[in-house]
Amino acid sequence: MIFFVAVLFLLIISGAEFSKPNEFNKDYISRAGTTAIKGIFVILIMFSHGKGYIDVGGKFDVPYLKMQDHLNQMIVAMFMFYSGYGIMESIKKKGSAYIDTIPKKRFPQVLLNMDIAVVLFLILAATAGKFYSVGHILLTLVGWESVGNSNWYIFVILALYVITYFAFLILKKKNNKTTQLIGVIITTVLSVAFVYILMKTKTTKQSWWYNTLILYSLGMWYSYFKDKIEKVLMKNDLIFFAASGVLVLAYLEAYNMRSDYGIYSYTVWAVLFTLGIVMITMKVKITNPVLEWFGNHVFSVYILQRIPMILLSRYGVADRHKYEFMIASIIVTVFIAEVFDRCTGALSKKIWGRKNTDAKRV
Repeated sequence: MIFFVAVLFLLIISGAEFSKPNEFNKDYISRAGTTAIKGIFVILIMFSHGKGYIDVGGKFDVPYLKMQDHLNQMIVAMFMFYSGYGIMESIKKKGSAYIDTIPKKRFPQVLLNMDIAVVLFLILAATAGKFYSVGHILLTLVGWESVGNSNWYIFVILALYVITYFAFLILKKKNNKTTQLIGVIITTVLSVAFVYILMKTKTTKQSWWYNTLILYSLGMWYSYFKDKIEKVLMKNDLIFFAASGVLVLAYLEAYNMRSDYGIYSYTVWAVLFTLGIVMITMKVKITNPVLEWFGNHVFSVYILQRIPMILLSRYGVADRHKYEFMIASIIVTVFIAEVFDRCTGALSKKIWGRKNTDAKRV
């Protein structure tokens, strides 16, 4: 696996632009500026999922396993953060007009795309003689269960859309800093409640269903205070690197304690990791066409990557040729993701009169 990580590293550094002294990457958190970052992490998700199908006991796998053990669920952290940030930025600009699009466009677009993918997985399962009950299929169509597809992230993000919609209904009366703040507070409170519902109820869901969920609210808070944060951190390099040093020390301590106090210490670590990536991008701009392609097709790559993995595993490729398995999985995923997004984009345009660019980047 280390060879695949090495290729990813080369892609990153080949497109890295370092800011000059006392200058900063002003594009660090725009949609265009975050695309390659999303690409990096969705590729890491592919590596993580692929690892489950192959033998990773070789000496060349050890460095990757150590890296993956360190990152853990942080491979999805930036998606949560950027999603919350992006939605808050739209709310600030459009107010209730944007809130109204959540139940009319954003939520149904993501749900429809997921359900189309679920149908593909049902067909794949049927070819192997595996069939599911109607109840199980219905739960899969909302992301609560799975028929071989990755589902938890989509379920959680859809739930967060619902939370956001109700939290920001206050904007229908007036859209200003006060009502926006109230909306962010309500979103945060409801998100925390959602975490505890997933934790405490007898849902049998694993911790990854909820342990990065709060980063969506963090993205909203960052958007709300963005101007003030940038005014402080981007004043000069002395302040920036002093703050970076404090963050690094806090991060190392939080990492060592991440399992000591359950969800509380894990959340502190997740928040510091996310802010660390944000600060890195303030100084380093990543622009690489390969990473940007993956960043522009996050949803389809995430939801479809298990299709080639399941097929190749079914025919013994994963057991006998692990490198060929990973390479073939990546190539096939790229192909079907491109086709999927073109088809769903056309369908979305027909239904809603616009392409589903938000759903592609969820």
